This record gives sequence, C-alpha cells and structure tokens, in this order.
Amino acid sequence: MVEYTYPECTTSVVLGLTAFAQAYPDYRAREIKRCIDRAIEYVIRAQRSDGGWYGSWGVCFTYASMFALQSLACVGMYFDTCWEAMRGCAFLLDRQNADGGWGEAFASCEQKRYVPHPAGSQVVHTAWALLALMAAKCSYRDAIRRGIVFLMKRQQPSGEWLQESIEGVFNHSCAIRYPSFKFVFPVWALGRYAELYNDLPLVD
Repeated sequence: MVEYTYPECTTSVVLGLTAFAQAYPDYRAREIKRCIDRAIEYVIRAQRSDGGWYGSWGVCFTYASMFALQSLACVGMYFDTCWEAMRGCAFLLDRQNADGGWGEAFASCEQKRYVPHPAGSQVVHTAWALLALMAAKCSYRDAIRRGIVFLMKRQQPSGEWLQESIEGVFNHSCAIRYPSFKFVFPVWALGRYAELYNDLPLVD
C-alpha cells in the first residue's frame, strides 16, 4: 500500500513533537528539531498559489488551513512575521461571509478549489477558520470577533449547535459525517478567543 503526505497529518506530527520537546527538551532534541523543520518545509511547499491548503480529511480548505497555520505557529511563523502565514490568513479573510461565518461546500473536495456552501455559513467551517486565524495571530481582530459572534448566535438555548453540512471526506469523494465536530470545534474556538482576548463579545 502507498500513502501520501497531507498538511493535516503533518501538522499533527508537528504539534505532537512540539509538545513533547517542551516537556522533555533534552531528549533527542536534534532529531526532533530536524523532523519539525522538514515538516514545516513540506507545509510551505503544499501551500497553493492562492494562499490556501487543500484538505484531504475534512471539507476542505478551511480544514487544512487550520492545520497548516497551526504548524507554522509552532515555529513562530505568524501573520505579522511570515509571508506564508499572511497569505494563509488572507485566503480565509477573503472568503468570510457577510454574517461573519464561513461555509464551504463538499464540492471543494472534488473540484480542488474553494466552493462556497450554497446554504451559507456553517458552524464547523467557521470554527476551523477562526482557529486558523487565531493560531496565526492574525491582526484583523474584527473579522475574528464577527466569526465568534456568528458561533454564539448559532448556539441553541440548550447549549448545543445543530447538525449542518458534511464535515469529513475520504479520497476526495466519500463524504463522512462527524457529529461531535459541531461541539468540539466551536467550543475550542470560543475558548481560544476568550483566552487570547480575556473576554467574549456581547451578542444582541
């Protein structure tokens, strides 16, 4: 069996090794740094000319961009200091909807270009985009705030978020639903925002 490299899987390795190196800085430090450096080189090569990354395990560019920008952040490559991070953020900012959210169609996976969701903004895609922008320390804070407000408005009185469009994909064509994503990623995005800015915006 032959498998390929992906921004998502590569980032998972970078995040794991970064956390390990922080906990055990003296253990095989040279090898770990070399592995991370090579992984970052791959993430940079995988960036498309429009600034986005193609995702193979989630829908699609919002998903992969979240991972890729987290990778860059692990080595101090942020919006204000790194051309690749700036381009990645610009890719997402250019696709933010008027309501503050993001919504990407499954067709993105098949056509390998960003296709807006016909139903508009989606909770999970919005959370992915927000986590990407916050990881990159994007300086367009109002865009991030509007995305957070969108998530807060979509939350139900019960505290849940409703199931929306397909989130996962396999082999560019097999759609997979992950019901926990609508809880995990919005809560993560809200928590990260509160952690970074010490508050949450007011919602009318």
